[in-house]
Amino acid sequence: MKKIVDHLPASVRELWAGLDSEVTQLHARWIIYRQLYGTSEERVDLLNESASSVFAALQDVWLHDVQLCLSKLDDPAGSGSRTNMTLEALHQALVSTGEAAAAAKLAACLPAFHAACGKIRHRRNKWIAHFDQATMLSADPRMSASRDEVETALEAVRDAMNAVSVHYADGGIAYEHTALQADGDALIYRLRQGLRYRELVQAGSIPWSDFHTRFNAGE
Repeated sequence: MKKIVDHLPASVRELWAGLDSEVTQLHARWIIYRQLYGTSEERVDLLNESASSVFAALQDVWLHDVQLCLSKLDDPAGSGSRTNMTLEALHQALVSTGEAAAAAKLAACLPAFHAACGKIRHRRNKWIAHFDQATMLSADPRMSASRDEVETALEAVRDAMNAVSVHYADGGIAYEHTALQADGDALIYRLRQGLRYRELVQAGSIPWSDFHTRFNAGE
């Protein structure tokens, strides 16, 4: 596949690169989230056994972060002198550069992305990024996003980005398969090792002083 940035109009390259980076990082964070919280009950039990308060807090922070990023990508291009780095801004940049065909392909994908982000954007505006008083003091529970809802929005943002990528580079970008090294699976492996170590200590196979000797020697 041709490298897309080399075939984009010069005036669009910086904006594309910024959006591409954000969308890649967004998918990377979601991959880790799914590895930790969306793979199996056994993994959730492992997280709870290891540090339940920490991983419960991280789950909320992670889900808020993903929703914030999606809603920011779905924001308007800007108003007045203020400009945003959004998909709508990319569309406007393509139009102003005279790239009518690419702009039309992207425009065809934007309504689906906007619709997929509807509830996410509402949460961002009412209680994730702002404390809307009526919402915060409501007796009704504030419902968080489901994994299916986030997956739908991620698929829509991929479709939008790849509408441009395919136009210029004859191929899409597999954001959903972003390669990670030290990811959620690696953390799960280390947590399992830690719990197994505890079992061996409790069974007498490893001295009780081993951990203290290893990490506190010389203090």
